[in-house]
Amino acid sequence: MIFFLFGPDTFRSRQKLKEIKAKFIKEVDKSALNIETLGGQDLEPVAFKQAVFAVPFLAKKRLVIVENLLGSPRGQKKQKEILEILETNLPQETIIVFWEGGLTRPKTKKSRPAAGKSPGLFNFLKKEKLAQEFNLLNQNEVFRWAASEVKKRGGKINPDALKLLTDLVGDDLWQLNSEVDKLLAQARGKAVGLIEVSELVKTKLEEDIYKLTDALGQKNKSLATKLIGDQLKSGTNPVELLAKITWQFKNLLLVKEFSQKNGLGYAADRLSYQLGLHPFVVKKTLAQIKFFQPNQLKQLYRRLLEIDYKLKISQTDPEVLFDLLVIKS
Repeated sequence: MIFFLFGPDTFRSRQKLKEIKAKFIKEVDKSALNIETLGGQDLEPVAFKQAVFAVPFLAKKRLVIVENLLGSPRGQKKQKEILEILETNLPQETIIVFWEGGLTRPKTKKSRPAAGKSPGLFNFLKKEKLAQEFNLLNQNEVFRWAASEVKKRGGKINPDALKLLTDLVGDDLWQLNSEVDKLLAQARGKAVGLIEVSELVKTKLEEDIYKLTDALGQKNKSLATKLIGDQLKSGTNPVELLAKITWQFKNLLLVKEFSQKNGLGYAADRLSYQLGLHPFVVKKTLAQIKFFQPNQLKQLYRRLLEIDYKLKISQTDPEVLFDLLVIKS
């Protein structure tokens, strides 16, 4: 039995991995002595084979977890050898889980696999019956997910507060999960409202995205470069940072085009209704559109999509890609 958990939504794939482990401990081995986790970056085929073919200790099955085997740009030969092991008659007593953080499925046959990915091993694993791809949730799905999490934890949150929360955090379920915990703890049994979200969910990343947008609009390239560099140095995932920047430029484009067609006389709450954005986000965006022309926004948005593509298929340093964005803005 082989599980393959992959995709950009590492929160949900990690939750699935936890569920598999919890079920194994509950139903197979309460001692957890038959669970073995292997780091894929440095995994030797011999060690993998030993783990897979080892006899269960005082239990009927073993659970072998391999993490991030395909994401490394090195070790293609080792991945090929591991594929050969998987193609043999594996012991029925062994359950294998391959967990890949951030790995994505090529969209077409001509698409290049992600850096370090062995096409043979990836193709083998993705065809497994228990392969599961975790794509990022869209805006409506994030809203429903957050509402479900609040309910699971016995909390309450007003719909407008939930909308603001998901607008601010986006599809980063790691952060959203933490924010839900924080808000419910602060609410102490009461319903979370707009004030609590506005006061507690002001992350440095969010603030820097608005500052970065201002800097790009005002051609302050040194500040824009510094803001991006600070985020990367602090450990912000390049894909997450890019998603936040892209999200705000999409908002700018929506607000700019709407304002040009309908004038600037709309109040933020009415504009938010028309565009499906929260008034808080609209107010921030309205203050920035004066720095950009529609064609400039479209051009920047296209560049952001190009960077997203390059981040996923090439080994180019993310900081270099962001620097090019600033230089060409």
